[in-house]
Amino acid sequence: MKLGVITKPNEKGQIVIPKEMRKLLGISVNDLLHLFVRGGGLFIQPISDVVPKTGNADNYLKVLERTRGAWGKAKTIGEKQKRVVELAASQARKKAW
Repeated sequence: MKLGVITKPNEKGQIVIPKEMRKLLGISVNDLLHLFVRGGGLFIQPISDVVPKTGNADNYLKVLERTRGAWGKAKTIGEKQKRVVELAASQARKKAW
């Protein structure tokens, strides 16, 4: 198995993406990144790979609106209400299948 760069998070859970990797992916200081978990791994890619570039930032905002999940609809709520929201969202996903 060929290993890449090994790093560890700081106290805040932050990691640094090495310069060579940022350059390879075309990631600059002001780029937004898309993070997702798949198969026990964390994947990072520029948001421009996910949302087409049209010169309009509204595309990104539309993606955020669609993917905000159950918590996007909830304001500050208590633990009991969180459970209700989670169960309702879970049931809605089951119905979609």
